[in-house]
Amino acid sequence: MKEKFLYLLLDAFTLSVPLLRSFESKIAYYKSFGSLFKAIAITGVFFVVWDALFTFYGIWGFNERYLVGFSILLLPIEEWLFFIVVPFSCIFIYRVLNYFLGDTKTRLLQQQLPAFLVWFPLGVAVLNYQRAYTFTNFLLLGLFMGWHIYINKTAWLGNFMRAYAIILIPFLLVNSVLTGSWIDEPIVWYNDLHHLGKRIGTIPMEDAFYGLLLILMNLSLYEFFESKRKKDLSRP
Repeated sequence: MKEKFLYLLLDAFTLSVPLLRSFESKIAYYKSFGSLFKAIAITGVFFVVWDALFTFYGIWGFNERYLVGFSILLLPIEEWLFFIVVPFSCIFIYRVLNYFLGDTKTRLLQQQLPAFLVWFPLGVAVLNYQRAYTFTNFLLLGLFMGWHIYINKTAWLGNFMRAYAIILIPFLLVNSVLTGSWIDEPIVWYNDLHHLGKRIGTIPMEDAFYGLLLILMNLSLYEFFESKRKKDLSRP
């Protein structure tokens, strides 16, 4: 019976430390909750629709053995919470690193890595148009990263890439459990016809780039709303 709460416990674990530290005076994460939750809500709509469609078509799915049993639009409540707690926690890490490290040594990450993350994903998407998860994931990432670099000329990409390098550690740890590491069956299963078949342990390689896109979209909106909030505060 306890295993039915496993995915829910993973959500709680992901949220725990960032939530507890959100109210510390140095980082003052709580002051940006308005911007944060607007970003999470907008991005969440996009990812929930994507998730529900892929679940409907059997590209991935969920193991009821590890779920409490309440679903909305084919998605378990734990999956809905995933799109809240993961951005909440990841943007917290981004804020903490910015506070303590500033823009130190992010020039290479600003110039080289984001450009790679435009052309590499687009190339993978073109070569794998018949694999739904691979194609959709890499195409969206390449296009969105391209917008940041070549159109918006986003100044904080280096800081984001630095943060994502740290974020990958807990992200891969949680995702390892979701995909079947250390438990009898995966909580989230994938149809092998729709991904490359390359795995990091039990995790499809695509998930690392899926996470990148998820956090980048949330952070883009968060920075936009935060910029507006700070402008409004500075007005007499």
